[in-house]
Amino acid sequence: MNFLKSNYNIISTTFFVLFIFVAHVFSTNNYDWTKNTISDLGAQCYDRKLIMQIGFLAFGLILAIGIFLNGFTWQTAPILIYWICVAMTGIFCTKPFTDIDTYSTTQSTLHSTFAQVAGVAFSIGILTQIFFTSDNITKYIHLAFFVLVVGLSAIFGLLNNYQGIAQRLLYLISFIWLIKYYKPWQMNLSTGIKYSLIINDLS
Repeated sequence: MNFLKSNYNIISTTFFVLFIFVAHVFSTNNYDWTKNTISDLGAQCYDRKLIMQIGFLAFGLILAIGIFLNGFTWQTAPILIYWICVAMTGIFCTKPFTDIDTYSTTQSTLHSTFAQVAGVAFSIGILTQIFFTSDNITKYIHLAFFVLVVGLSAIFGLLNNYQGIAQRLLYLISFIWLIKYYKPWQMNLSTGIKYSLIINDLS
């Protein structure tokens, strides 16, 4: 359990990447990774969608367990919301990426909504680190990731035939930040020390 507590971010992203890889291996010929999204690997009416659905759920579940094992705080709330929404995208599938007219528009809408909320929550999670990190260099690193994530998300809909590449790049950037720079509990410690020093100076 201590291993999971210390490495939950690495474990969750590794599982997710593994499921993406397996889903790709077993994908059909009409799936094009350069234009089709990862969500399409779990799309409605796709007979191999279960692989990616499990991937979304496993990623979110491991991430959430890690957060709770380390201690839930309000600073971790955005990433916890991100987890919930990612898991929900594995339950509610996106519309088919092939020419199929019969599918659940409600399920597709829910998938899109949860995906958008996940993106917003993740961005807020980065902002939280920016405002509550005392080291200036680290602040700029978080800011760079924030600009990249928001920028790619903003132009995603304009890329049309390259949405698959754009989304994978977005995931790569997000996972690097999640593994290397997401340290809310260290942030709490440094903030607490900072406030203690201020109080001592005043007294």
